[in-house]
Amino acid sequence: MTNTLTQTYLKQYPFLTRQEFEIAAKSFLEQSKKSVREDGGDLWVWNEHEKLKGFGYLSRKSIIQKLKSESLNENFTFITTDDENFEQVEEELEDPSTLNIASETTEYLTVDYHIIYSTSYKVPVLYFNTYHKDGTPLTNDEIYSCLIEPSRLEDIKTAGFHGGISQQDHPTLLIPFYYLHPCETATLMKSIVDKPQSTILNSNNNNLLNGEIPIEGYIRSWLSLVGNVVGLKVGIGYFL
Repeated sequence: MTNTLTQTYLKQYPFLTRQEFEIAAKSFLEQSKKSVREDGGDLWVWNEHEKLKGFGYLSRKSIIQKLKSESLNENFTFITTDDENFEQVEEELEDPSTLNIASETTEYLTVDYHIIYSTSYKVPVLYFNTYHKDGTPLTNDEIYSCLIEPSRLEDIKTAGFHGGISQQDHPTLLIPFYYLHPCETATLMKSIVDKPQSTILNSNNNNLLNGEIPIEGYIRSWLSLVGNVVGLKVGIGYFL
């Protein structure tokens, strides 16, 4: 567990400076490694900008099993984050004994997730691109039907609490990526530290009493709220 004695806090919660984002990202990378050890979770990596130091971003690649049955509440589950083992996982999943549903309902999606700092909004932004097994990108309609949780669909389409989905060039790679618009991120991060949650925190820590998440826990807390919208889950190992 992160040592509370070494935790630091944002100068202007819930907004981050770029330097604070980098501190948060480094902590998140350590939490990612712990998640892999504890519960076989995902592994994130830091990608430094080739020309501009300090303009890097976090990324990970996931292989997701999409379920086609409309009767299911969730239309996808995680299979693996290591695409080098994709063929082995595929063979295992083609065995009906390893599935809870018929094998013909199984399809795979590869998702590239990137966490990038927004200079305009001063918060992290979740970028993503999604591909079928043959490498074909999902269309906009397929993004909504194959990736978005049904319970979040209306909220996303109306650009509600979690922000809408848009497409623009990746700030570093300069190729088209989808992203969750960060217009409501600040409000979302404030909401998770409102009462009564803050009243049960350590009374010896004024920052916690004031409802602030330390820099070291910012990205995992934010991602645990917005990631599920587009099939990205934050494992329990991040919080141990």
